[in-house]
Amino acid sequence: MRPPSLDELAGRINLALLFDHVGRAGNGFCLTVFDQHPQVLTCPWVHYLYSYFVTEFGDAPVVDSRKAVEFLQHKTYFRYVLKTPDREMAKTMHRFGADPDTPLDRSLGRDVLNTLARAHDTVSRRDLFLAAYAAFALAAGRDLGQVRYILLADAVSLRTEHVRTGFSGKVLACARNDFPQARFLSMVRDPRAMFASNRHQFVNALGNMYAVAPGTFARRIKELATLDQRMDNSVWLIWMWYAAETGKTISRLKKEHPSRFLTVRNEDLNLRFVPTLRGLCRWLEVPFHAPWAAPDFEPTIVGRPWRGTGAYNSRYQTCTNGLLLNDPKEVADTVTGPNRYVTERWRTRLAPREMRLIERLFSQEMVQQGYEPTHPPQPDTSAGLLALLWHPLRGELPSVRWLRDGLAQGSGEFGRRLFYTLVFPLFSVLARLQFLRLHKKGVFRNPWISGPDETLLHPDTAGEEPAA
Repeated sequence: MRPPSLDELAGRINLALLFDHVGRAGNGFCLTVFDQHPQVLTCPWVHYLYSYFVTEFGDAPVVDSRKAVEFLQHKTYFRYVLKTPDREMAKTMHRFGADPDTPLDRSLGRDVLNTLARAHDTVSRRDLFLAAYAAFALAAGRDLGQVRYILLADAVSLRTEHVRTGFSGKVLACARNDFPQARFLSMVRDPRAMFASNRHQFVNALGNMYAVAPGTFARRIKELATLDQRMDNSVWLIWMWYAAETGKTISRLKKEHPSRFLTVRNEDLNLRFVPTLRGLCRWLEVPFHAPWAAPDFEPTIVGRPWRGTGAYNSRYQTCTNGLLLNDPKEVADTVTGPNRYVTERWRTRLAPREMRLIERLFSQEMVQQGYEPTHPPQPDTSAGLLALLWHPLRGELPSVRWLRDGLAQGSGEFGRRLFYTLVFPLFSVLARLQFLRLHKKGVFRNPWISGPDETLLHPDTAGEEPAA
């Protein structure tokens, strides 16, 4: 099969870049919803393509074509498209709700990629990405001739950037360079839900709230003392701080490119599914996808039913006996499509004082995006915040059940859990002192928010879809 030329693809295919800036806002869900839209080509197996490219090659728009193709095949999520899954790859695909046995002509995909991307010694970033998605489309049996958009999920932060210095949003600049008419989607979710979800995932994945074990004690203390916070330490502190810094970045980008952004609330996509998608399609100027209107619509991932990647889902969150318990399987298996449960689960996963804490820290975002507080607004003072942090957060305090489960796993795991029980008070005090230090510096104030989000999609007023 002869693939179309890159010039032909570039002449009719635009980019829609989806930012889920804090994480757990539903970027995977959005990709699976669009999985079978004939004019919007997306591969829900693939995320963070721009972020990985910029980390690997900087912001150079043209790179060595051989190195670029090797990068795609081995260092990005496109390896799931281009390589036959081995046991570890299949295990990872299973975790993010995919079927490793999904039929895909990977040999054809590799041939298409090499034909398009390695025609010359160098290749532009734009042409590399167009070639990659053309390879996926043809390998999956999609009609590439209908495609008008590539939909890709990415982040506003780079792995090489530190929360201490903020985030550049360089990914957007690179995307605009490659696709001057690119559209940008901002997936947002109630800040309380995002904190609860991130906290749940990382407390369990890292073993405890501060990712501390006998062999990491000194390093973790140093990291906390110097505010060298990353996603593998001090869970509650880093996720509040990260949310604040990425929130500033995405707010700034919306101010700089207001006509290119559309903000979609996770809650609207779940609770007003069809009206939200009608509005989104109208903004993209593509037809509404008729199967969305079916009462039994089921999101798919490369054509197979999607099984979810929720932080509370034991399929994705493989720790089933951590400090925070996952949803039962019978619940997790029924909440992969649009539903109310995922929009309200945070109410049972946060303590009332934790709700008040998040509502004070992110009151600007909540007002801007239309989220209602559970408690009357209170002054955002250090003393008031400290009072809310006086008691341990959920997932911070060891429990008898957690220690007993550790004992059942053997002396090594029990020893790690017992060690955390002995040292967590030290981390708890130090983390709270550092939190107050960040608050005093104004970390949780967003200077880019001055009123309602003018890019927010309002499903109730969205018009009809354009004609096919």
